[in-house]
Amino acid sequence: MAIAATLSPGVQADDAMAEFKRIVVDYYKVYYTELDRRKYRSMLTDDYVLLENGEIISLEKDISLIPTPQDEYQRKDTFDFRAVKIQKDVAYLVYFLNSDIRDKQDGARHREYLESMILRREAGGTWRVALLHSTKLSKP
Repeated sequence: MAIAATLSPGVQADDAMAEFKRIVVDYYKVYYTELDRRKYRSMLTDDYVLLENGEIISLEKDISLIPTPQDEYQRKDTFDFRAVKIQKDVAYLVYFLNSDIRDKQDGARHREYLESMILRREAGGTWRVALLHSTKLSKP
């Protein structure tokens, strides 16, 4: 399965939207389930940035935070996509993310986020993640 999408000019809009949604799902799968730093890095642009918890996190720092097998990290994510927009060589997605998480250090927990992801088409037509902005939602 390809990680970063390469869409040909004749791809239908519905197919493109499905492919972009798959990129988001794969982004989390590679990071939290496969724990594959090399594969994850291949999904990102060279200037990738993560905005999370009021911090600007560099590509290198984000990769360093990938859980290790010793963390016994388990995660089940569900996505509720609200927007997928494609404009030439840039695409953005807006979605809610619900995560059921369990690990050795913190035990079980449920988290909800509102996120936006920007993808950029690079040479060769491959789409890579340029920015992820994650806002943790808290219930009153």
